[in-house]
Amino acid sequence: MENKSSPFRWAVLVLLFLNIFLCVIAIYSIPPLFSEIGKEIPLTKAQMGTVMGVVVLASVVFAPIGGALSDKIGSRWALGGASVIIAAAGAFRTFSSSATELIICMFVLGAGLNILFPNVPKALGTWFPSNELARANGICMASVGVGMSIAMATAVSFMSPNFGGWRGVVVCLGAISLAIGVLWVLFYRDNKAEPAVKKKNKNFFLNFQHTLKVRDIWIIAIFNLLNGMSWVAILSLLPIVLEERGVSKPGELVSVMMLTSVLFNILSGIASDKAGRRKPFLVIGAIAHGICIPGFLLFNGVSLVIALVVYGAVLGTLVPIMMIIPVELKSIGPALTGTAVGVILMVGNTGSFIGPVVTGKSMDISGSPWPGFIFLSIAVIFSAAVGLIIRETGRGKSNGHFIGEYQSDQDSISSISF
Repeated sequence: MENKSSPFRWAVLVLLFLNIFLCVIAIYSIPPLFSEIGKEIPLTKAQMGTVMGVVVLASVVFAPIGGALSDKIGSRWALGGASVIIAAAGAFRTFSSSATELIICMFVLGAGLNILFPNVPKALGTWFPSNELARANGICMASVGVGMSIAMATAVSFMSPNFGGWRGVVVCLGAISLAIGVLWVLFYRDNKAEPAVKKKNKNFFLNFQHTLKVRDIWIIAIFNLLNGMSWVAILSLLPIVLEERGVSKPGELVSVMMLTSVLFNILSGIASDKAGRRKPFLVIGAIAHGICIPGFLLFNGVSLVIALVVYGAVLGTLVPIMMIIPVELKSIGPALTGTAVGVILMVGNTGSFIGPVVTGKSMDISGSPWPGFIFLSIAVIFSAAVGLIIRETGRGKSNGHFIGEYQSDQDSISSISF
């Protein structure tokens, strides 16, 4: 096994950050440009929502495929291939002449993103030691918030004027994404970790079958589903809810939440690594998450800002820590992390559809955000109970497990009851 203290691990981290960062910019530069795009391609509000929604929809199919593929061929080629898909689909948006063509390109871009994401904890887990893993994953996940913020802030004021309009923007972003993907393939090498396990991770279907039998993967997936219902619904609907409440500058307030999430992507990872614990961060974070949601409808002024900051801190904490647990499970380890994360995303992202739909529909029927927000709050607080039965995998655990080894059948659904 190659040394996990090698300086090469930081180069891996930088390349992963840049890959995610550019993909997020390619996706989230589109909403600010809808007005400009609409002058050439007539778009209804429903079509605008579909353009963005199909990115998440792609995860239902491509996250488990991408994860299993990375376990079979390694992160070097799986992520490199994902970068090509992202770059090509992103650039081909320039040829769109209808809403349907734009939607298809965004779906394919989402497919590339969901092949890329399962490789992140896998690559980090093979190069970073356990006491640095949550911090490293947190830094990578911070690329999402940073990319979203930059895309939203610069798409109209900087990118479009300087790159020749929206069609030029998507071509330039595609070219840059391809360049970073090429750098990844040229410089990244899969760590030769867990040689005994490596022999077992070549069969695509056996990997998937094994992963589906691991109880903790299903628990994490359900935890992700319940929390995903909330954060996607909140990010989608909170600005208009605050505006209708008469709160001034709702967009700026929501941006405070996102900036806080970026900060806590890193801080919570450092704290989790130092504590040697994962589960308390998930359980306490889920409870705080659920409590904040009604506060968005009750609070004003400083109290509202505090609720947004706490919610942003929760967003920044849950995903990075949740996604490194498979690396630390004996029955998964770095060798099968891609498949495991793919399953977690596949299940979890169904919540990303359910939450906004249920919340939005309840607002349409009742004329009030209260029923939908209470539904989200209850779902998230229930996720804390789900989090209690997740196996503790941090180095501060008392069970003496070692990272990256296959565990006996005691981890499987067939032999452990919930």
